[in-house]
Amino acid sequence: MKRLLFAAVCALLVLFNAAGRVECRRHGDSGDSARQYKLFVFGDDYADTGNYPLADLSKTTRAWYYPYGSNDKDHGMSASGRFSNGLVLPDFIARILGREESPPAESKRDQDGVDPFGMNFAVGGAGVVVGTREAPKLGTQVDKFKRLVRHGIIDKDLTDSVALVAFSGRRDYARVNDDMTSAEMINAMAQDVTDAIADAVEHLTGLGVEKVLVTTLPPIGCTPWLSRSSDYSSCDGQMVASVHNAYLEEKVFKDAAVLNLDLNTMFRRLTSGSGSSQSSKRFNKHRLEPCCEVFDRTDYCGRMDDGAAAYSLCSAPDKYFYWDEINPTHAGWKAVVNELEESIKNFL
Repeated sequence: MKRLLFAAVCALLVLFNAAGRVECRRHGDSGDSARQYKLFVFGDDYADTGNYPLADLSKTTRAWYYPYGSNDKDHGMSASGRFSNGLVLPDFIARILGREESPPAESKRDQDGVDPFGMNFAVGGAGVVVGTREAPKLGTQVDKFKRLVRHGIIDKDLTDSVALVAFSGRRDYARVNDDMTSAEMINAMAQDVTDAIADAVEHLTGLGVEKVLVTTLPPIGCTPWLSRSSDYSSCDGQMVASVHNAYLEEKVFKDAAVLNLDLNTMFRRLTSGSGSSQSSKRFNKHRLEPCCEVFDRTDYCGRMDDGAAAYSLCSAPDKYFYWDEINPTHAGWKAVVNELEESIKNFL
């Protein structure tokens, strides 16, 4: 009813305006800058904001336990299911869209409704082509979204909607080692993973999602997961990221509806030790070291052994880019998105 009345008033104003230049907008509109975007998030540890089921402490549930969230002022300095000491990638993307944090996790939704801002389907431990019941792969996450749209639980009008697809690559490429895996095998794996990402993007845009942000594979060899073997002084081979990202360029980023969130370049820039930006200088001293470092590589951040911690915790996490063996700190993610903010705004 309000829309009909608004349209009628606009029509009368235009008719009575001699120059015919009356422009009608809904309340709050001031061009694209005032668009109220909905955000839908898909991914793994990089994007999960509380979808992995809470259970007893383990490597897969660690994001629900101390020291995760220990510097998160937005959530009472306590763990919230995020794989960081604070906020993660979609939280900072959401801030660009004018929100405080990522839309709610899908697991927390009301049975018959969703937050009008959107929904987060990402689950820690998921892969693009590899998944479990607790951590469904990308295609399954997108299928959940499709069902909610089909049943009208998510509004079928996806105008002004943005999707974020963000994966660390840890699950899909866990068994790959550049020195032990043939180039043919790496190519085959990267083909499968990027085919699945391209398929997910096609499904999302086919449903009416207007804009899709897709992350490149970060420099896996530079993460503490692999750089530990060099005492965090150098990066292992980068064939996987190079091949994966080349395929993304070919299959995904040529689409005008898709933006390349180039984590590979941003991670390298911020952890290179030679960057000139203020953010890069911040991480120079601890560029590849994790703030939460395990004593034994088979352990995980947060594990307790007979009441004693199986890890050490840094005293200044804002000076570390990496939080644990794969995930950035709150400060790390903030710096990454600060570097990408202009391109995201231009894209939107």
